[in-house]
Amino acid sequence: MRSATIGYDLKPDYWNKGISTEALFEIIRIAFDGKLPCGPLRRIQADTIPGNIASEKVLRKLGFKEEGIRRESAYIKGRYHDMKCFSLLKLEFNET
Repeated sequence: MRSATIGYDLKPDYWNKGISTEALFEIIRIAFDGKLPCGPLRRIQADTIPGNIASEKVLRKLGFKEEGIRRESAYIKGRYHDMKCFSLLKLEFNET
């Protein structure tokens, strides 16, 4: 199965302007349409640190579904963090 993990990060000055949602939408559309060198993807995964409501909102707006918590799966800023895993399948993606 062709799948990928996607991530994003913006400086605080650019938060709450819809930039992440718009950029991710275009990347996802291109990936599912098969316009990447690897061919069309069937699944895209993204992780957030639990409690990052803004990031979760972006993913949910794009149709991502929460899959669960991956315990201590990321080492960020000198410590381990649990990560909340989300995924989006090609058949779930709404291009409108």
